[in-house]
Amino acid sequence: MFVSERGLNTALESLKDAKIAYDPEFKPDEDTVVTLRAVTVYLQPGVALANLRLDAYSKNRDLTVKFDGQASLVFKGIEEGENGNAQAVFGIVLLRLDPEFEWEWFNLKLLGYANDLIETGLIIKLTEAFNMTLPFKNTITYDLKQNLTKMLPVRDPKDKNWIKVRITVPPYEISQKIHAAHAIVLDGGIWLLTDFNEKPMTTPINKPPPEIQADIVRKRKNLEQIRMPKLNDADIAVRINGTVAHLVQDKFNQLPAANRTTTVKSVQFKGRLADQKWRDEVLGEGGVFADLASPGAVAATVVVNTVGMSWIKGKRLKVSLNAQVDAKASIQLHIDPLIGAGAGTTVGLLGNTGIESGLVAGIEIREVGGNTVVMLKPNVGCRDIKLALESDGKAKFEETWVSVPSVEANITLPIGPQTAPDVLLFSDLPFQRKGRGPDGGPLKVKNGDDHFLFTPAWTEAQYALVPGRIDDDDAGLWITAKLITKFLNSETAGYDRAAAEKKLAASANQGPLTCPSEPVVGLAIGALAFGSANDFVKFFRERGLPLPQILDGLPGTPGARVAIPSPLAPIPDPTIPNIPSPIPPTPDPTIPNIPSPIPPTPSPAIQKIPSPLPLLPVPPAIR
Repeated sequence: MFVSERGLNTALESLKDAKIAYDPEFKPDEDTVVTLRAVTVYLQPGVALANLRLDAYSKNRDLTVKFDGQASLVFKGIEEGENGNAQAVFGIVLLRLDPEFEWEWFNLKLLGYANDLIETGLIIKLTEAFNMTLPFKNTITYDLKQNLTKMLPVRDPKDKNWIKVRITVPPYEISQKIHAAHAIVLDGGIWLLTDFNEKPMTTPINKPPPEIQADIVRKRKNLEQIRMPKLNDADIAVRINGTVAHLVQDKFNQLPAANRTTTVKSVQFKGRLADQKWRDEVLGEGGVFADLASPGAVAATVVVNTVGMSWIKGKRLKVSLNAQVDAKASIQLHIDPLIGAGAGTTVGLLGNTGIESGLVAGIEIREVGGNTVVMLKPNVGCRDIKLALESDGKAKFEETWVSVPSVEANITLPIGPQTAPDVLLFSDLPFQRKGRGPDGGPLKVKNGDDHFLFTPAWTEAQYALVPGRIDDDDAGLWITAKLITKFLNSETAGYDRAAAEKKLAASANQGPLTCPSEPVVGLAIGALAFGSANDFVKFFRERGLPLPQILDGLPGTPGARVAIPSPLAPIPDPTIPNIPSPIPPTPDPTIPNIPSPIPPTPSPAIQKIPSPLPLLPVPPAIR
């Protein structure tokens, strides 16, 4: 993080009129109270100098001494407060202190008090107990937790045929502390350099030996060559390089498989996965349909094997991943082949596929609900993930006359923004710093072995970093922000910045998170295979059903059915002679062909005798 000289002076306003005194519990014989009236920092390469004015007051002595001095602003490290928010701490090291007596120079008592404060080092200890803090984000954290419910329409009408699934990822925070290594002071600002590994802080030398003076001069020249961000009207710049991306990548890839697994489970369904009907003029309607065997009949896991991340120019983060999808389902299948109630069975489906995917995430500044935020916006795009499920065995029915060799489900699932929501990186939500202790009294601070009471002029301070601009290069990006401070006379109750930022992140993701295309679940039922003709006829006769005249294939169903003779056709019997009717049929096409009401005599003992009656002409009236 780069803090400009202007940003430092804005933060130093928190020390204006602040008071510091010894904790009487540890040093009851000293009642000197030091009030810091003003402090202003100005920077040079290698050193942060500050001019200050302060008062020292003793009630027991009834004396007040004013001082004018010069100090060095020293970076003391990163600390975490009680609320878990981290802060960069700067201290004051006195270099020069001059009492201001003005016309009271002749007051020997006052002069003696001033000399005691300086000679005993009391004023130095009290002044150096003042600390200035800046909010500092020292932890990279991303919670992998997912728990959402999604409605998947499977066919038209979509409001009557759907599956509701729950998508979950177990909670796990990828977290990494950032440890401050040291500060580099430039002409115009201070770099707070950070590292992911703990490194010892360098110990400053108050009076360097003469032999290293030349080396200091040379190093200050080198500091002048260090690059500073283009702040324009900003106060602070945060620099993020490719190390952050590699850190998140390595942390994720080292997770146990359970924390890299997304689970999809059906919890409710309505309607049918497939429903195909046909009709026969004689037998009526029949068909085939399928639905889930139970509300939880569909289960799938998506295991992300590896993730790769890298910065690319254009304020973007490149992400690639390799994943494995395994799915299973239990389908209730029912077939009605125009012969009554039909038959039903349960079919198990299994399938898996691999996914090689990638995306590019951009960094952008956005306004959300009156707040300014910096978002990592994954540009997932919409693509179709196709998964084929095949039956785990032959679909068996209780009836012997029909079976289904195979059942397949082909699922096309549009994958898009819903799989990778935007991630909030920074926001302008204020950081809160309390100016009073739990009992409403001064804050207790410790500097070395000494214990002090610190009473700022405010009851609560709020620091907000308002993002303004994003710049980038090949190695990373810059985010510049203004530092806005507010000093309040009362404490804001119940403020939880972490919870407020989570709510803000949720609001930033309330836009459309779906693709325009709908999921598609296609059910393919293999060729229906029926038993032999004898089995088919037996099935019909046992149920008292008329045999169909023609069975030459079903609409929409592949394959052909066995041709079975119609029961209405004459059945020849070789044991009965073919005896013609004694009344020949009338050869007039206008008269219906009415069969003789007298059936042929089936007795083989009677010979065929021609009719003794001659053929009579048909009367005209009948014609």
